[in-house]
Amino acid sequence: MRKIFKIARLELSILFYSPVAWLVLAIFIIQCSIGFLGSMQGIRTSLSLGYYPGAITRSLFAGNSGLFTIMQGYLYLYLPILTMGLMSRETSSGSIKLLLSSPVKLTQIILGKYLAIIGYGLTLIAALGIYGIIGSLFITHADIGLILSGLFGLYLLICTYAAIGLFMSCLTTYQVVAAISTLAVFTVLRFVGILWQEYDFVRDLTYFLSISGRTEKMIAGLITTKDVFYYLIIICSFLVLCVLKLKSERELKPLTVKAGRYVLLLFAALFLGYLTSRPVLTGYLDATSNQSLTITENSREIAKKIDGELKVTTYANMLAPNLWPVLPSARNADLSKLEQYKRFIPGMEVDYKYYYQKPVEPDFRDYEHNPNLRGVTDLNQIADKMGTMMDVSRSLFMSPTQIDKLVDLKPEGYLLVRKLEYKGKSTFLRFYMGDTDPYADEAEVMAAIKRLVVKVPKVVFLTGNNERSTESKADRDYQLMSTLKIRRNALINQGFDIDTVNLAKQEIPADASIVVVADPTAVFDTQEQQKLTNHINKGGNMLISGEPGRQQVLNPFLQTLGVQLQPGILVKPDKKYTPGFINASVSPTALKLDSNISRMQTVGATVAVQGAAAVGMTSNAAFKVEPLLLSAEGGWNKQLSRQPASQSQNVDLTTADLQFNAAAGDEKGTFPLAVTLTRNINGAQQRIVVCGDADFISNGELSRAKRGENQYFNAGIFRWLSNGAFPIDTTRPEARDTDLKVTRGQIDMLSWLCKGIIPAIIAIAGAIILFKRRRN
Repeated sequence: MRKIFKIARLELSILFYSPVAWLVLAIFIIQCSIGFLGSMQGIRTSLSLGYYPGAITRSLFAGNSGLFTIMQGYLYLYLPILTMGLMSRETSSGSIKLLLSSPVKLTQIILGKYLAIIGYGLTLIAALGIYGIIGSLFITHADIGLILSGLFGLYLLICTYAAIGLFMSCLTTYQVVAAISTLAVFTVLRFVGILWQEYDFVRDLTYFLSISGRTEKMIAGLITTKDVFYYLIIICSFLVLCVLKLKSERELKPLTVKAGRYVLLLFAALFLGYLTSRPVLTGYLDATSNQSLTITENSREIAKKIDGELKVTTYANMLAPNLWPVLPSARNADLSKLEQYKRFIPGMEVDYKYYYQKPVEPDFRDYEHNPNLRGVTDLNQIADKMGTMMDVSRSLFMSPTQIDKLVDLKPEGYLLVRKLEYKGKSTFLRFYMGDTDPYADEAEVMAAIKRLVVKVPKVVFLTGNNERSTESKADRDYQLMSTLKIRRNALINQGFDIDTVNLAKQEIPADASIVVVADPTAVFDTQEQQKLTNHINKGGNMLISGEPGRQQVLNPFLQTLGVQLQPGILVKPDKKYTPGFINASVSPTALKLDSNISRMQTVGATVAVQGAAAVGMTSNAAFKVEPLLLSAEGGWNKQLSRQPASQSQNVDLTTADLQFNAAAGDEKGTFPLAVTLTRNINGAQQRIVVCGDADFISNGELSRAKRGENQYFNAGIFRWLSNGAFPIDTTRPEARDTDLKVTRGQIDMLSWLCKGIIPAIIAIAGAIILFKRRRN
């Protein structure tokens, strides 16, 4: 080791006795300053204007324009300059002969020179550390773990580049050639991961060789053993190559022996790379303060229930949207979407099946608009032409007959889906149309997985009395929130099974978890009301909604629960909205129902309600009744003009006179427009929600520009009604690093310091050392 350190010290002295080391360091610091302090100034301005910046540490260091992200892209330009003369200088000057004839081993020579260059690399990391310190001092509750993870990743990258540069310097006596060759190798390692991705074996090999994406994870705050081992394997491989290269020049061995050494090294590196990248042997460290790169605690608890193989099969239709992200050429990127789940479910096995078939919905047959397919009606010919145009092998795709024998995808519309199978149970994980990112988020993925290990709650919607439909796309109906499979937030994608029951012909299923009575327009007859009463007496949970003008339809049934929809309509004059529109607020008494509802109350979020009746209590005390949503302050309950019972459902609410009229029975105040009913029965808590508005989760409201947190509120309500089963709560703690403890003027001073004073000090120190050396 002593000889290694002596060589390293000598090499460092040579490096710092040249202007290159000082110039590189000064330029590096200036380059860091321009990006980092410019971003900090922009965030300071946004804060001054009242904008919410999000997690500032991530923005400044790991975002698309973050310091570490930018400098990672520039490091490959600096290292060839520093490494090009490590060995080529010795070879060209002839001093290599003295080294080789001295009592120093080849390994010691290589390690000494390598130690010198990674020692200089520490000065670059120290320069980046300056900005890490600035961030730690001036960002409120800075995410220190993320900063340290990024510095560690960048240092590993520097060490890897240094090993490659050292080897390239061993190959030539020309320093410029060594530098250019080093850049060429860096380029290959960065882009090899996108070559020949359509071939399975080649894809796995090039993915291992590719350096892209590995440092990015560490910059983002996630350190994995497979990425660390990748860097160590590449570093050791190139250092061994250096030794083998120098040894081959001294030995008179047969070519086969020399070539065998290289082949053995290659196979050893690939084997170790394969071994250390196995999911079972991969360790993870999420260095971020709120574990933002790890699935939430709720999701981890679900993952623990998977014991054994979880088979995930992606079924991709050539003739459906979103094909490109799952083709073999994009396989590794698609698999990376599942990596965070595979981390906690090592038995997850992923497979892909490709086929062609017309999507059930014509809206998703994009190929029909292709001018090259005009007049072509035969499905096989369409597939042939599409394969040619997309430059994908036609043989990859199964025919409609073959795929139908394998799996029934017609209920899924022959759209892109993943099928999850576990111990004889299966469910579908869908991709979503209309979203910027069609991939399922953590909530949808974990909902699909949880469906495999628990009894799935069934939501039953009543039909037969003109209730809101789960199949219709009309504005008043409920397809968007319930059964629309291509919509992320639909209940069917959040873990629930959906069913419908016509009370005039059917009984409520015994396994119904939640029964939804959505704004019937005809009074329940005695038989229908008895079926509902039976469900309630068994302790069944319910969501009941009505509308102003139809109070008499629901009130006979609600009377048995101890509540009533009050006559009239809740109003608050506002020139911005149509009559009857209210921004309903969450009642303080509802905070403990669900985390979504609690957060809404905390931040003052509201629910957009268009026409609502107040909900009042009667003398029946079987249930505990508490307000859930409250009407806006400054409004009143407006009494509608009297109408015959046969016309009550046709009252035009949008033209209601909004003048307060106490003589007509109008009443000012804040009123509950939704309430919760609870009681203990059969050893469990029965939960019911009664709402005086049915439009707040209708297709019309959910498809318009958002006026309130209706979808978020709805998720909370159904999670409460399902006793916490679904939707999965994947909410994380809010970021704490959302403010800067520095003014614009102070940032300008930091800019002068980092862009001018520190580089000037470095330049002066370098000049003094060079001047003294020249005098000596």
